[in-house]
Amino acid sequence: MQTGGIGAAADWEWVIRNARGKKFVYDSEAEAFEELHEYGEGAEVLTRLVYRGMFRTKPVHDWEPVAPPVA
Repeated sequence: MQTGGIGAAADWEWVIRNARGKKFVYDSEAEAFEELHEYGEGAEVLTRLVYRGMFRTKPVHDWEPVAPPVA
């Protein structure tokens, strides 16, 4: 993690968004791609950079799709 100021740290968030738009949170990109097939056609992995402080999480940018890893 990198620091983003006093008491804040930069971190990445990972989610799978299914075809209906519901999001499911994962701890890492690898974990999200391992589970992606379970959400069916139209599901995708998304990520965003956030700064986490003691009482608040602030996104740096909106969710962005992640290309699947090359096998």
